[in-house]
Amino acid sequence: MAETAKVAYLGPEASFSHAAALKLFPNAKIVPEKSFQDIFRIVEEGKAEFGVVPIENSTEGSVNVNLDLLAEGELKIVKETSMKIEHQLVSKAGSLKEVKIVFSHPQGLAQCRQWLQKNLPEVELSESSSTAKAAESVAGIPNSAAISSLLAARKFGLNILAENIQDNPNNQTRFVVISKKAAKPSGKVKTSILFSTKHKPGALFDALKALKDFGVNMTKIESRPSKKDAWHYVFFVDFEGSQESENVKKALEELGRHCDSLKILGSFEVI
Repeated sequence: MAETAKVAYLGPEASFSHAAALKLFPNAKIVPEKSFQDIFRIVEEGKAEFGVVPIENSTEGSVNVNLDLLAEGELKIVKETSMKIEHQLVSKAGSLKEVKIVFSHPQGLAQCRQWLQKNLPEVELSESSSTAKAAESVAGIPNSAAISSLLAARKFGLNILAENIQDNPNNQTRFVVISKKAAKPSGKVKTSILFSTKHKPGALFDALKALKDFGVNMTKIESRPSKKDAWHYVFFVDFEGSQESENVKKALEELGRHCDSLKILGSFEVI
């Protein structure tokens, strides 16, 4: 990927998405956006070559808004990486007793739910657009705290009231790179697809059997409402290998025979 590329991430600076973007593009022009929708939009419009978005957390599951945006648009997944996510409770306050409200991204709040219930059961919880935005906000709000990164605490001059408050010590998030152009991956490669099936007995089984029959190892499956018809679903599937591999080509051809729709979201390197 070109080092001179423009790369969009969910800002402001010091968000976990910012850290992922720097990991994936250490020498590129990294630009913050206010929402995931904005990231997809500017990549689709060609105003940025790449976007970096979280796709799944090991504790809370998929970031559904980004699955939906992938389903609705034509962007491709071109790379993936995972990062350990460690949450800190940060504030201008000097102790937990002073905190009356906690801000964070919905995923941040969810990933620290048990800690909050145990240590701050009476405190109001408020959602922010990102963990870094939460940290930026509490810098000017008395008796408030944010769940965010150590980097954000340093950037906005905040005290760390509690360290590593995520409920799962092995908390990780998968981030993907999106682009208008498909990748030509090497190394460890995965493919993501999206499909829907007919409403008949065994339809999903028949579709997935194609992967088994051609030796393709599925690593994830998830359903989402199609948003077209009530109680109609689409399936997101990840599997090992490239869409250019002969066995994958044959598996996708057979899988497609059992689908109403089939969309390849991309084959990409996992780093």
